[in-house]
This record gives sequence, structure tokens and C-alpha cells, in this order.
Amino acid sequence: MTDRPDLTATRTRTAVTGTYSTRTEVADAPRGRVVGARLRLDQAGRAVGGVIAAGWRAVRAVVTPAGWAVAGWTAAGLAAGLGWGWEEALVAGVAGLVLLLAAVPFLLGDVRYRVTFALDRDAVIAGEPTAGSVVVVNEGRHAALPGSVELPVGEALVELHVPLMRGHAEWAERVTIPARPRGIVEVGPAASARTDPLHLLRRHRAWDEVQTLYVHPRTVEVPSTSLGWVRDLEGQAVRILTNEDISFHAVREYQRGDAQRHIHWKSTAKTGTLMVRQFEETRRSLLTLVLDVDRGSYRDDDEFEMAVSALGSLGTRAIRDGREVRAVASGEVPEFARASVRSLRALRVGSPRALLDDLAGIGSSDAAMHLATVTRMVAEDDQGTSLAVLVTGSALGHDALRTAALRFPADVSVGAVVCAPAQEPRMHALGGIEVVSLGVLDDLRQLLARGASRR
Repeated sequence: MTDRPDLTATRTRTAVTGTYSTRTEVADAPRGRVVGARLRLDQAGRAVGGVIAAGWRAVRAVVTPAGWAVAGWTAAGLAAGLGWGWEEALVAGVAGLVLLLAAVPFLLGDVRYRVTFALDRDAVIAGEPTAGSVVVVNEGRHAALPGSVELPVGEALVELHVPLMRGHAEWAERVTIPARPRGIVEVGPAASARTDPLHLLRRHRAWDEVQTLYVHPRTVEVPSTSLGWVRDLEGQAVRILTNEDISFHAVREYQRGDAQRHIHWKSTAKTGTLMVRQFEETRRSLLTLVLDVDRGSYRDDDEFEMAVSALGSLGTRAIRDGREVRAVASGEVPEFARASVRSLRALRVGSPRALLDDLAGIGSSDAAMHLATVTRMVAEDDQGTSLAVLVTGSALGHDALRTAALRFPADVSVGAVVCAPAQEPRMHALGGIEVVSLGVLDDLRQLLARGASRR
């Protein structure tokens, strides 16, 4: 007998943190053989357990709730009949066993269906239904038994009955997807299912194809270009003086380096000193839209939906007019991290469709930053904003709204859209802010058109 240690087990495992191994050595050789046998027995037990677990999952996928009820009825009947001689229970158990055995042939054979589906449109407006087509092809040479096709639509399930199909036959069916609220809905994957007449057993096969349905917010047409606040197309004058621009401001004395073409000869003749024109710097209008997603700013979900629709209406109109647009929303930050963490979500504005797609997936949150924090981040990251529009709800007080507006520089015009169904729709000034109060979404078009006509 040797005293050399006996290697009984070496195991390597890959985890998130890397690869590590465990190594066991036993100094006593006979005991090492016993331990090795025990380890091999445990490994075999785990393998058998894995097979049993996989088999149990397969059984659960095949047996329906009705099938489990019949199986329980069968087991109880056979136990009572054979154990205690209860003939009625024995007959009931045998009848249940016959039903289960009779359901098995309906599941035999390969599932030869190939299922494809296509949506008529991948984007709809909230509250509007849409439709699609499901096509089932029997890829086998022999007839396929009747079955069903299941198509998940979000959390709902559309089930279609597929009749008996000859070899290589094709069957198509139109599917209507009911109207849904704003959101992003995953449609699919489609799955074929075969079951017996009593729905005791079923055979299920799913495909991988999943399509995305964007349910856009409802929008309204608003006045073109002006948006009721700013009417300029070329640029907006700001309070920065320059020697070269379009918007004339005043005249001043000539200084070395000034262009002679800007000399104001009438003023020069009157004063006897060379005078030149001075201009206000103009910038191309950049419209910044800010959506308040803080749940505390809204009295209910309807107000928030109106706010999303209002921002979508303003943004899509500006994009179609060829204006420079920036759309942002507050990000989510846990309460404990708000002192050191800020988050801002930029929405895509390359096209109206891109903006509406992003708005389809946005929601209010208790963890969203307050509007004043959002506007401060926007102002710090200023890209030449000339007009900022804040879209919020009626639960945000006037003081908080003014605080948020004051985060912008003084040369930025600030407007606000307040969704307040309980208030009278109107446009009014609030400390230098043009505020539009909406009772319903359609008020946005009328109020902005009225405001544009006054300018």
C-alpha cells in the first residue's frame, strides 16, 4: 500500500467571474477508492436527475390542465378500485385511462407545419385596430391532421384553427389585432399546436420570428412653422452684438478693422465722425421640446397621454417644416442617487416616424427627475436653443414651472404646454412664459393658431 495521495476528483467550472477549479486529494488509497466511487455515484445521480427533470418538463408541455385532471381522476379511481374493491371507482379509472390512451395517436407523427405571419402595418395610432396574415404550409407529402396556430400579441393570444391539410397545401387566415393603447407590442413568435378532441394532450412547436408593432400617440395638426410662438424661418435675433449679421441694432464710432461697407454715411455726415452699423447676432431657430415624465406632475394617466400626444404633435410638425428640433425627456434615477446622478433621454428627431416610435415606448415614472433638473441639464448642454417648449401636467405648480423655465438663458424664448382637462383651455403669460393650457388635445391646434394670428 502506498502513502501517495490519490486524486479523486477534479472539476472545472466557468462562471461570470472567470474559470476556477476544485481539486480533492485523499491520503488513504482505500478510502480514496471509496470516495471516488461515491463521487461517481453522485455524478450519475445528477445525470439521472437531469434526465428526469427534462422528461418532467416534456410531460408538462404535453399534458393540458384538463389532461392532468383526467390523470388524477384515473389514478384515484384505479387505486380505490384495486385497493378497496370499489367497482365504480375502478370503472371510472379505466375510463380515464382509455381517454388518455385514445388521445395519444393525435400527437403522433412529425409537426410538418411551417407558419409565417406578416403585419399589414408595423405602426398604428393608439385606439386604432390593425390586421395581419398568418400562412400555414404543410411541408410534408402526406396529409397533416387538424391543429391550431397560436399568435401572441403582447400579453394576449390569438388562436386560429387549422383544418386537415393535404401534402404541400397552403392555408391562410386574416388576423385582426384589436385597438391597443400607446406602446410597443411584440407580436409572435407564432406556434403550431396539435391536440386531441377533448384537449387532454397537446403538441406545441414555436418559431423564432417576432415582429414589433409600434402604437403611436395620437397627434393633431398644428399651425405650420410658427407653432404659435416663433414665426421666423431664417433665425432669431439674440442679445449678442456683432459686426457682421442681418438684424440691424444701432450705430457706433468706427474702429480699426471695421468693414468700410458698414459705414453709416448719414450718421457720419451729421456727427463729423466715421460711424458704422452694429448688428444683433442671429441664430438659426433650434426648437427644444422637453417632456416631463415625472409621475408627480400629472393627476392621472390621461394627462400624461395628452402630454405625449402634444409633444408628438409639435415635434412632427416642426420636423416636417424642416426646422432644427431637439426632443428630450427626463431619465430615471433612484431617489438615493439623485444628489449625484442625473439622467437625460434624447428622442430621435431624424424623421416624424422616428420621434413617434420613441414616444410609443416612453412612460411616466416616480423615479424620473424633476422638470427643473431636466431643464438645467438641457441649458448646460445648450446647442443654440432659441425656443424651448416644456410639456407637463396640471399637478406641477406655477412656481415649479417658472423655476424650470428660468434655467434657460435670458435670450431663449420659453413656452409651456400644460395638460389640464379640468381647467378652461387658454393661452396666457406666466412670468414671461407663454403657457398653453389644454382641456383636450384638439385645443392645441386652435390655441396655437389663435396665438399665431395675434403676432
